[in-house]
Amino acid sequence: MVEREEELIKEFQSGRTEAFDELMISLQSRALNLAYYRTGNRDDALDIVQEAFIRLYRVLSDWKPKAAVYTWLYRVIINLSIDRGRKKKRWKQVSLDSCAPPPEKRKYHHPRQAVEDKEIGAEVARAVAGLPDRQKSVFILRHYNQMSLKEIARVEKCSLGAVKANLFHAVRKLRDKLKNYY
Repeated sequence: MVEREEELIKEFQSGRTEAFDELMISLQSRALNLAYYRTGNRDDALDIVQEAFIRLYRVLSDWKPKAAVYTWLYRVIINLSIDRGRKKKRWKQVSLDSCAPPPEKRKYHHPRQAVEDKEIGAEVARAVAGLPDRQKSVFILRHYNQMSLKEIARVEKCSLGAVKANLFHAVRKLRDKLKNYY
């Protein structure tokens, strides 16, 4: 994937603007999932991802590949999520859709199963949202974005041991909070 990203960046830098669309499409689901699980709100996640891609578009013409584009995008999304959270605390807003469905809607075969899955999903989302920031980030990157532990260490700018410790503590806390569901 990184090789294809580099090709698309070179094409964009040489004037083919459609290459940005292809790059955005390849990254958007991971970016949206990350933003959603950071904010717990679909509308906020969409706004954050849109802003992150606008920023990527602005810097892409001068891009020098030191790391994967997603690594840079991840950091921007995290920072925008933190900023959004600070603003919401200042405004003292309460999200009415704190139990919003994940970005991608699923089709269910049985209504009872759909309700149960939605309830469990909402409880898992609340439990993940309640984790400390570093543990939440590591857990989301590992389990929702399927990143390797080494990639997470690079993105989080910490040691592999710190990633493992944070992931261990996050999973342990989630097991305790969600023990009634398994």
